[in-house]
Amino acid sequence: MKTKIIFVAALLFIANMAYAQNECACGDALDKLIKKIESEYPGFEEKTKDKILYESFKQELRKQANSTEKAKCFDILKKYTSFFRDGHIWINPATSVGTKSVASTDPANFVNIDVVKFRNGLKNARNPLEGVWKNKFEWTGGAGYEIGITKNSDGVQVGFVISSTSAFWKPNEIKFKLYPDGKFEFYGFDKKLKTGRYEIYNNSIIYFKEARAVFIKETPQSNLTAEQVKRKVGEFYGFTMKKLTDKTMLITLPSFDYPFVDIIEDLVASNRSQLAQAENLIIDIRGNSGGTDNAYQTLLPYLMSNSIRTMGVEYLATQTLVNGLESYIKMVSDKKEKQGEIDTVRRWIGLFEKNMGKFVNVEGSSFAIQKIIPAEKGPSHVLVLTDNRVGSSAENFVMKTKQSKKVKVAGTVTSGGLDYAAARMFDFGCPEYLLQLPTFRSLRLPDYPIDNIGMQPDIYLDKSVKDWIQFALEYLEQ
Repeated sequence: MKTKIIFVAALLFIANMAYAQNECACGDALDKLIKKIESEYPGFEEKTKDKILYESFKQELRKQANSTEKAKCFDILKKYTSFFRDGHIWINPATSVGTKSVASTDPANFVNIDVVKFRNGLKNARNPLEGVWKNKFEWTGGAGYEIGITKNSDGVQVGFVISSTSAFWKPNEIKFKLYPDGKFEFYGFDKKLKTGRYEIYNNSIIYFKEARAVFIKETPQSNLTAEQVKRKVGEFYGFTMKKLTDKTMLITLPSFDYPFVDIIEDLVASNRSQLAQAENLIIDIRGNSGGTDNAYQTLLPYLMSNSIRTMGVEYLATQTLVNGLESYIKMVSDKKEKQGEIDTVRRWIGLFEKNMGKFVNVEGSSFAIQKIIPAEKGPSHVLVLTDNRVGSSAENFVMKTKQSKKVKVAGTVTSGGLDYAAARMFDFGCPEYLLQLPTFRSLRLPDYPIDNIGMQPDIYLDKSVKDWIQFALEYLEQ
């Protein structure tokens, strides 16, 4: 919906937290977390209708927090956020606790290298992987990294941080290691260690499957075009479109996350002629936990038989929300093409500042009609495959396509995480933890809730159905 599209960049903006603050004692951390969620979570009142249960739960957690050691405090904070059963509420340690991780003060976790000399020497580099790499595609929309790769005396390719948008990473800190036997060690944004096997394509793309990360070579420049890079990255992540039979095509969309919008658009654009000729289309979104509604817009003309009716949203006006929008304006203020968005965001800020602590419908309407012009030629029958991992904007995709006369949904009920969304990072006063909260609620509520209920399929596929693609193919062609 329109409000989501404009708001994306602001909501993804993560400000560097004030690390000069002292770490919070566990009881203090819980109290600050409770205060933040009770005042700024749009779903708080709806999720705590049973006040006796909620107050009793909170009181018991406070007892535990005041008597627990710091290392176990995260488990208590996690218990509190889990009470709300909202997939858009997320809390994690800013640094790993109780897991193997990189310690930023340990010299063994840094590469002793002069970055300026490293860059200057790349023109004469004999090691095909040596160079500067960037993570242009991240499954979770994570932090941005500029990474240098060099080979150590043991023949291990070491990826070290040149720069990062994350405050948790320092220059020259080791991000990953590539071993000659094909195995890797990779440290996530929170410095938790992940291991697995890596793939290298044309000495230009490194794919860490188990870490769900891709790095693209920037310097020296590879001989791959931007389109070739985009398509290969799409293949690595599982974005595919292929012909199963003369009548039926299959498109697999494992994520609608922001970095994959261009990949999905390219996938549709490069297969337009086949889509036009296909009688049937299977869309496999199993495991798709969402991202942005922008991701599937180019596909809708092939799916919809009519326009789409969508319910609006209302934001909970808070200072945190205003601060995030103001930060967004500062980030894009020098871009002329963003002037329209900037004007809209400024209008929103004005509305929020006048209505602090209240819900605000920035569009002034409870619903909208998204006009879809169906493709002149395209599939007559569409089957969408879903499971219990489908959530957020992927559930919104299901909700929209179910309005089409030619679409059916098969599989199991979706995860149920669509009532409260547009999540962003919140600083609740304890810099050793990261907190994400949604900022709006759907105007479907309270009449049509999705959270913890999910979207029901038209055709339920029980455990006896082993091959869902084959089932879909037979269903469409029989």
